[in-house]
Amino acid sequence: MSYCSRRGFTLVELLVVIALICLLAGMLFPVLMKAHRAGQRVTCLNHLRQLGLAFTLYIDSHDNEFPDTGNPLLWNGRLWRPVIEPYVGDKRIFWCPIDDAAKYRYDSTSYAYLQTFYHNPEDIIPANNGGYYTCWTQTASQTLSKVVYPSQKILIYEWYTNHDLPLRTMWDGTGMHQALFVDGHVALVHEEGLNLSVLSNHDPNWTVGGIGGKDVP
Repeated sequence: MSYCSRRGFTLVELLVVIALICLLAGMLFPVLMKAHRAGQRVTCLNHLRQLGLAFTLYIDSHDNEFPDTGNPLLWNGRLWRPVIEPYVGDKRIFWCPIDDAAKYRYDSTSYAYLQTFYHNPEDIIPANNGGYYTCWTQTASQTLSKVVYPSQKILIYEWYTNHDLPLRTMWDGTGMHQALFVDGHVALVHEEGLNLSVLSNHDPNWTVGGIGGKDVP
């Protein structure tokens, strides 16, 4: 008669296994996080494309004019969103999943509608009151025909979101941000690569030449 003996893991062997599992987890976690952020980035791109269609519907039904409510602060997400919302099916497209700042603020809107589309080009100038975000001049409705470079002029732009670390806003002048252009295409742009604005920085809210200018070379 033969007997089979079974030996369990020793403490050392268990520790080795645990160490290997931790090592593998440490190697896989950055990869999984990168894949997760890439998926979120694709979602944001799709949201911008849908917003582009909503803007097209708005413009078509308003004599080819871009939104203008008479408020110089219309670029702010919580102000332009109600104007475009009737042309949107899924309200979630106003928010990019990467954007933690706007998740519970700004009516969950991750994008700025650039002020060049509701001001005359000559009025895109720094405010006399020291304001930085808004030119505070009288708004003026602009038409699609005034866009000279539709594939180079940004219509809406991520303001509190960027797709590389650390977190940077549209006012920091650096970082990777997603942008919807007038011709409807969406791109991930390096803000450092945008044309200089009237403020001598890379903020697309202050495009040289206004609606007739271009934000990318």
